[in-house]
This record gives sequence, structure tokens and C-alpha cells, in this order.
Amino acid sequence: MTHILIVYGTTDGHTRKIAQVIAENLRGQYCSVDTLDAAGILRRLSPETYDGVIVLASVHIGSYQRGVAAWVRAHAPMLNLMPTAFVSVCLGILEKGTKPREELLRIMQRFLEKCGWRPTMTKMVAGALPYTRYGWLKRQMMKRIVARAGGDTDTTRDYEYTDWNDLRRFCDDFAELTAQRLVEVGDL
Repeated sequence: MTHILIVYGTTDGHTRKIAQVIAENLRGQYCSVDTLDAAGILRRLSPETYDGVIVLASVHIGSYQRGVAAWVRAHAPMLNLMPTAFVSVCLGILEKGTKPREELLRIMQRFLEKCGWRPTMTKMVAGALPYTRYGWLKRQMMKRIVARAGGDTDTTRDYEYTDWNDLRRFCDDFAELTAQRLVEVGDL
């Protein structure tokens, strides 16, 4: 059985939900999974006892959560030796045209370079708009940003844009990659 660590950073809670769905899917692939929030005291937790690591973070104002960046930087040498994946969560992926996607790729590349990490897999995932949980100012700012992109602006309800089926395929691919690696090194 492969042992996988999922480390995530979240601002409004949706990345936590994505991490939980990934964990459930990996458990369905007969993996043992630990899921930890980077905002907690996990810097001391080392990835070396795991067979693979998935890191999730959401883009806010052009960067990811600091706790995620600090943990990845601290453990990049070990992460670079094992099967790993980085999942970037952002609503910008829904925007039409190539320019928004190119900007998201630049944000991701800048993060990975600063941290010194070369994940085996990367994935961009659409997040959510929890309008009803935002304060008045953030709700108005997000409505304005989303309106420019042609998105949903009814602030009386929440919107979830994550493609769960695509995320499940990603989980299957990561489970297969991790299992193959164990077979190659003779641990399975």
C-alpha cells in the first residue's frame, strides 16, 4: 500500500475540499493518505516517510499561501526525489483566451522556481466563489473581477467550478505513478 501525504493551503476553504476529495479518491485506489493544512504546525513534518506527496494551494492576488511556500521550500530537496504533484487552484483558469492561462502558468512557475521544487505532475483546477461567506467589501471586489471575466455575479449564492471528474482522473494518474515508482525501487 502506498502512503501519500497531501499538504494544502486555503483561504476560503475550497482548496481544503479539493484536498479531501483527492484523499478520498486515493483511498479508493488503496492508498494510505494523510491530509494536512499548511497553516498548522506541520513544518516539522518531513515527507521522507511517504511514497508520494501532493501539494495544493490557491492563487490570491498573484501568489499562493505563505505556509505552503515555506513548507515546500524547507522540503524541496526531498520532494525532488519522489513522485510529487502540485495542484494550483484558481478561478482565472475559467477565463476565455490564452492570456489568463499564460499568467497562471507564470505564477505557478515563479512559485516552483522560488521554492526549488520540480514536481512530477502539475494540475490547474478551477476553484469556487463563496459569495455568501465573503465580507461586503470582498464580495463587491470579487463580483467586479468576475463580471469582467464574464462569470457569475449573483452574490446571493455560491458557485463551485471544480471539474470533479477531471480531478478524479488526476488522482488515478498520481496513484499509478506512485505505485510504478514503488515497483521500480522494489518496495511493493
